[in-house]
Amino acid sequence: MSALDHKHIVRLIGVCEVDPIMIVMELAPLGPLNQYLLDHGFVVTIKDIIALLLQVAMAMQYLESKQFIHRDLAARNVLLVNEKFAKVSDFGMSRALGIGKEYYKAKSASKWPLKWYAPECIYYFKFSTKSDVWSYGVTMWESLSYGQKPYEGMDGQDILRLFRENRRLPKPENCPQEIYQLMWKCWQFRPEDRPTFSEICQTMTTYFLCSNI
Repeated sequence: MSALDHKHIVRLIGVCEVDPIMIVMELAPLGPLNQYLLDHGFVVTIKDIIALLLQVAMAMQYLESKQFIHRDLAARNVLLVNEKFAKVSDFGMSRALGIGKEYYKAKSASKWPLKWYAPECIYYFKFSTKSDVWSYGVTMWESLSYGQKPYEGMDGQDILRLFRENRRLPKPENCPQEIYQLMWKCWQFRPEDRPTFSEICQTMTTYFLCSNI
């Protein structure tokens, strides 16, 4: 993580070699995006949220270029420096892909955040930039739902049934249709059918600059 250098990624400052080992991270005073939206959503516009999500996409595009997969992208792991500036955090589950490798395969399932995971992660323990793209779609949904939890009241089998029936999370109230369509692209069942983070950044930038929100 010390090699990562992007303005929208929380910076690792140092490591304290004590027992237990502790790491020193850059401070993001406003905390997690989901909690901020739950507490202050009444002053945050849809355009503000889309701007923050674009920043998250830029950070993920950078990780994509470094062949680095996050594996735990969610609104709780997007921290706010201020109301207009977001940083991706919590790299405890991240993996750097080796040269020529397109995915990382876990040896076994663990206490994973399944509601943010793509089908191939759940079925085959396979993680890639494209599974991060799926998680980004869920993060978009959380944010545009002003911090609500995805798949509320559903267990893992319910969610997998939803996937098999080609259904997904419903469009959040006041979410622009074009942005919801992008979420659906992120949630395509086959990884190869999902956009790259570079393509997501292009779509989000065009929408942000050209829409009337």
